[in-house]
Amino acid sequence: MSVRLLIALSGLVMLGGCATSPEACDPYNRDASLVTKLACDAGGGYRARVDAGERQVKLDQQENALFRKIDRQITEQQRATRNELRVTNTQHYELERDLQALVAKLQQRTQDQLGLQHRLNELERQMDAGPGTSDAEPETLAQRQARLEALQQQVNRLQQSLGYTP
Repeated sequence: MSVRLLIALSGLVMLGGCATSPEACDPYNRDASLVTKLACDAGGGYRARVDAGERQVKLDQQENALFRKIDRQITEQQRATRNELRVTNTQHYELERDLQALVAKLQQRTQDQLGLQHRLNELERQMDAGPGTSDAEPETLAQRQARLEALQQQVNRLQQSLGYTP
């Protein structure tokens, strides 16, 4: 009779193993009975959990590879943006420096032209004054010659200032 009982129990265990689902077979469950553990092992419940875990690991690895690829692309874009920004800043600095140099030259040129204009006005005023400023003292030929030479020297200096060669 004990043999019959043993056969009946093993048949129940087999049927119980078929009745267990892979979700019910948790290898970390310490409260599971020996029969449940045998049923999970014989029915392939443990193997199904292992296979599901391996599939999940492969999916996670694929996602991780995609994340790394996206991270590399973002890093490359950041590097390119920094380089573009560096080039743009350099160009902006050079443009600003050139603009300041041009403004300084224009200011100097304007000052030079104002100075030359004042000298030309003074020269015209002296020429308009004519020979002798008072009728009481007539200008001598030597005085006229000296004044004419002084005026000629001023004209030569003005021409040199303007870049003309006398």
